[in-house]
This record gives sequence, C-alpha cells and structure tokens, in this order.
Amino acid sequence: MSLFEKIGDIFNSESESKADFGWASMHVEDELSDMLKASNTKPQVIYKHSNRCATSFFALKNIQRLSEEERRKADFYMVDVIGQRALSSQISEMLGVRHESPQLIILKDGEVCWHGSHHNVGAEAIEVNI
Repeated sequence: MSLFEKIGDIFNSESESKADFGWASMHVEDELSDMLKASNTKPQVIYKHSNRCATSFFALKNIQRLSEEERRKADFYMVDVIGQRALSSQISEMLGVRHESPQLIILKDGEVCWHGSHHNVGAEAIEVNI
C-alpha cells in the first residue's frame, strides 16, 4: 500500500468516527435559532469542520476523545464548511463570531459562551466550558 493510499484510509475513517461520536448535522438557519433556545437548558456545541484540512482532521480526532459522560452534557453539531458554506456564513453572522475553520462554538443560556479556532479546538476546551 502506498503512502497516499494510507493517508486516504485515515481520512476515510473520519466519516466512520463521526457516526460513532453521535454528531448531529445542521441544515438550515432555523435550526440555529432552536439551538440558541435549547442552550438555555443544555449547552450546544457547534464544530465547523473542513474535510480538506489536516488541522481540522486532527481537531476532530481530539474532540472525539471526549468521554461518553462528557458527551451527555451537551448536544453536538457538525457543519461542513465547504459543503454548507452558506450555513457556515449564517452561523458566523447570526452569532457575531468571525468564521474560521476548524472552529468550535459553545452556546449556553442563549448566547456564545466560548469560541475558538485552529489549535484551540479540542476536548479540553469543551470540558472546561460546558
């Protein structure tokens, strides 16, 4: 197996691990309004991901190390910044958070309580802020 085939296998395993983690998908701006309301009772976590970016890949792997106990404390949503460019832009505009990728946004009590990008995105940021 060539090096490129091995790298391809690593990135292809990404979709399998997404399902195991239990990520929900967002599709329309109305869902963001619902998430803001839901954040009054349970933290909401939005992860803006690019499947073309190695930093995003490693950030995703880091987030997915969260324990089952930690995952039950919040609802988790993933947005594909390439396939869902318009939604990604709407999230940035509606929440007042400049778009970056990878990016993690945590909502509590109807507002953004924490956001970060690139190397600030990881399980620890979630554990501390949910």
